[in-house]
Amino acid sequence: MDLYEAIKGRRSVRKFKSTPVPKDLIEKIFEVALWAPSGMNRQNWKFFVLAGERKEELVSISSTSFQYLEPQLQQLYAEKPKIIESTRRFFKRLGEAPIVVCAYFEPANMEDVTSFQNVAAAIQNLLLVAHAEGLGTCWMTGPVTVANEISRFLGVKDMTLVAITPMGYPDETPKVPPRKPERVVYQGFE
Repeated sequence: MDLYEAIKGRRSVRKFKSTPVPKDLIEKIFEVALWAPSGMNRQNWKFFVLAGERKEELVSISSTSFQYLEPQLQQLYAEKPKIIESTRRFFKRLGEAPIVVCAYFEPANMEDVTSFQNVAAAIQNLLLVAHAEGLGTCWMTGPVTVANEISRFLGVKDMTLVAITPMGYPDETPKVPPRKPERVVYQGFE
């Protein structure tokens, strides 16, 4: 799969097969994902990859974050209650994904905004490489509303949760969302 195909073909997957993901495949994906750029080359990301019972416990904790997201969904999708309900179902079990990844940043003597960007670049690599390897993912920031609980569960101190992503073999083929027009402004060209 070439880069253009990976970028245009990747989708947010919300339904996964129960097939386990081999640890060596996850390690291969991370070996490439961590080649992301980072401010001052700090590479101050930290990823926790959970499977089995640990993953189940994390899902139970992260599912409580839906209550904080629901008011926003009610406002955005008042005319589309099916979206709200499908999101509720997804948050409850994270689509039955066999793996969940928690992405953090460690303090690095820089602005937090730079650290967020560092981790975001690594997450994007993770999503693209996982897709190239036949896995599905879904970048989730909603669970950050229960970051304290997730961090306590993982034994994490002095780090900031940026996002989580369930990961596994897709059990759906999400539709291609349209791209919004006029998102690039060119200046100074003839």
